[in-house]
Amino acid sequence: MSDQTLQVLPLFPLPTLVYPGGLLPLQIFEPRYLRMVKDCLKHGSGFVVIQTVESEHSTQTASENTFYEVGCYCEISDWHPLPGDLLGLEARGLYKVRVHSHHAENDNLLIGQCELLPAELQAQTGEQHQLLKKLMQDVEKHPMIQMLGLDIDYDNASELGYRLAEFLPFSGPEKQLLLESDSAMARLDAIQSLIRELNGG
Repeated sequence: MSDQTLQVLPLFPLPTLVYPGGLLPLQIFEPRYLRMVKDCLKHGSGFVVIQTVESEHSTQTASENTFYEVGCYCEISDWHPLPGDLLGLEARGLYKVRVHSHHAENDNLLIGQCELLPAELQAQTGEQHQLLKKLMQDVEKHPMIQMLGLDIDYDNASELGYRLAEFLPFSGPEKQLLLESDSAMARLDAIQSLIRELNGG
């Protein structure tokens, strides 16, 4: 991997993740992330949301490698001030990246050397995934989901898989595996298997 193929991007480690095409509401208050947002708005750039690795006995600090390698590059689609010197913003996931290395700046903002991962091949949702389409349609009827105003192409296997992975109650590591999958059809198959496990069979 040559340095020319890597981009230098700020990292935002969180105990959650966002998928391409997804929206993530955030409340920003730490000075390092307020600086990050200011720089992103100034330059029309984005940052990488990357999921922290769960550990009950972790003694690592924020500048150490406590997150997965693959995250999602996001750009700010909306922002607004909140009471208590908070900044509310909405981040939209665009594409997946792999963090090869990182360092902490003076204010502990993490900066990563990131590889932009190729977009997965587009695929049509198959007959074997019709129940997943019905499940996502049922999920969309929930009042909280309706407020998001989603416009899902149910025949796009990538879009259907990412939205199901986003809203279904999978564990952090399971959601990470679904993010890292580079095949839309394999992701849908994995979601079907995870649903069977949730249902006890």
